[in-house]
Amino acid sequence: MKFIEQPSIRRNPNPAVPLPALLFFQADEKVRTRVTLADPDREWTIDFSEDDNPTDGLVILGMRPDRTHRITVTIINIDGKELTAAKELTYRTPALPDHPYRKPHFTILRNEKDRREPGILLLSVHRAARGRYGDWTPVQSNFTFSWGMIVALDADGEIIWYYESDKFVEGISRLANGNLLFNHWDMCTAEIDMLGNVVNRWSPAENPFGVQEGTIEVAAVGLHHQPEVMPNGNFLIMTVSAREIDDYYTDQYNLEGPREKRLVVGDGVAEMDPETGELLWTWSAFDHLDPMRVGYGVTDLFWTLRGFTGACDWTHGNGASYDAGDDSVVISLRYQDALFKVDRKSGEIKWILGEDSDWGDLSGKVLKPLNLARWPYHGHNPRVTPEGTVVFFDNGAWGARPPEPPVDPGANYSRGVEYRIDEADMTVEEVWASDTEQTETSRHAPDMSDCHRLPVTGNMLVIWAQGVTRRPGQVYSEKDYSGSFFNDFFMVSTVREYTRGENSGIVFELELSDPDNILNWGMYGGLVIPGLYSGN
Repeated sequence: MKFIEQPSIRRNPNPAVPLPALLFFQADEKVRTRVTLADPDREWTIDFSEDDNPTDGLVILGMRPDRTHRITVTIINIDGKELTAAKELTYRTPALPDHPYRKPHFTILRNEKDRREPGILLLSVHRAARGRYGDWTPVQSNFTFSWGMIVALDADGEIIWYYESDKFVEGISRLANGNLLFNHWDMCTAEIDMLGNVVNRWSPAENPFGVQEGTIEVAAVGLHHQPEVMPNGNFLIMTVSAREIDDYYTDQYNLEGPREKRLVVGDGVAEMDPETGELLWTWSAFDHLDPMRVGYGVTDLFWTLRGFTGACDWTHGNGASYDAGDDSVVISLRYQDALFKVDRKSGEIKWILGEDSDWGDLSGKVLKPLNLARWPYHGHNPRVTPEGTVVFFDNGAWGARPPEPPVDPGANYSRGVEYRIDEADMTVEEVWASDTEQTETSRHAPDMSDCHRLPVTGNMLVIWAQGVTRRPGQVYSEKDYSGSFFNDFFMVSTVREYTRGENSGIVFELELSDPDNILNWGMYGGLVIPGLYSGN
């Protein structure tokens, strides 16, 4: 056994993911490879199988930025014989971007590594101009929506991988092959490998931003928020459609006020075959809910910003999770202030977790609360756990439905929460919550955000996309000039990991903010993965 071509290392040619490198060599027989890396702070090993071909380049992941790494390459043949390359390689990773608007600034406040979920923390990071969205200049809109980043942090909170996008990145999922799946602001879905190469891209056939070339077309108007991988490998996706409705609301604060014909956007859920883009099952809120039952936000600008000029945002769906136990889907419709469980076979709603108001014929589907600190308001992205519970981020935004007056953002709080539903008794109880009232440690994120029950430790990961300042007199709507819009002010995003049980508490806390207090950084969501390689 010998090296025909000695090892060499090259930087990843894709500038969107600059930290990985490619290791090349050639041996005279088929071998396994062990790569030992050391930087000034640590040493670790990466093992590659016989199926990983070094002439194509072995992908080296996990290096921290702006450090010199010493690299030793050892090959092992089928008989277990080992040979280490005579020359140790050195490789210096590039520094993080110089520009402060391209480099997120993380601060670790707590890190009890021995009590945390093992693995890598992936975060979907974005930046936003401050101020009211409708008052943004085109430059400010482009600054916000034409940039995004996915960041991987190791157990020490150090960046070991990142992907810089030319579009706002929404929620992230990880595929069985190790690739990442996510939606962009342009309502397309992308799959990338860990070198940042686009493997697949799906585009809605009626996308108001236009259909992009080289994509798999999907029979939809838009794909948004976060796709989920189903047990059969298909994707559970959020879709959208729009209808003109006569005599519709023009003022969310006065539902009895003037009305007119409006374009109304409603959400749906679909099962998509990723190979073809074919929709194998669909469900639309328009077919099952009353479009005249509305929540706060209905007349705000969300869908105008996404290509539906002047449209009302009736449901604002922002997440769906498949329940294999009974072939159903749990859906979050933010502006209905509720979670819905939908039977896939019939399309019928099985239960509603939300304030019992104005449901009409569906009132019998509303779950009875047993111990809830509050009903969820304007929540985000439910997840059905293996235990059958539902984990959810309850943003708490507005804290009411029209015509009841909203709460002041500065006096509100958001929380991660886990619900247990008894479908026989039609009851719901909280089995865990990060917060049950506003305290000094509470955070309030009016939108986006995330919550996970972690698989190894059972710990809870909670991500607050922003942190509203506690200044009084704020408002939630960019159209409401009775107070200051919450995005007028500097905000801090927060990640916390909690243990459960007798010694429950925060074991990890991270903040993301602009040290110059100029722009607002945010985290759409995230997840913990065992490692950067597909075998993890």
